[in-house]
Amino acid sequence: LRVQAVPGRRQFAPRELRVKAGSPVHLIFENPDLMLHNLLILAPGSAEEIGALADLMAVQSDALRRGYVPDSNKVLHATPLVQPRRTAELRFTAPSEPGDYPFLCTFPGHWRMMRGNLVVE
Repeated sequence: LRVQAVPGRRQFAPRELRVKAGSPVHLIFENPDLMLHNLLILAPGSAEEIGALADLMAVQSDALRRGYVPDSNKVLHATPLVQPRRTAELRFTAPSEPGDYPFLCTFPGHWRMMRGNLVVE
């Protein structure tokens, strides 16, 4: 699977990915933008909670070192912060439970717009 940060728009493309439950996943996240971005895959229904935790991180002195990834068991997978014109890869096994697993960027100010959905079938 491939996902890109859309330059200058704080959006992912595509916004929806589909995988089979329990299948191996190789996700490549490309950042052609001029800003830092990350990509977190979350437990179903947790985007608002994780986004709020990300907002709180913006004032923490170690947030950049932690890649703006909130400490929560609802964060299932996360890339590091990806520099402009760089990529990151995630390899994992898709959840065994079908459902909608949100993904978002938790760099400060991004998560409300920069989000998508991993549909596990």
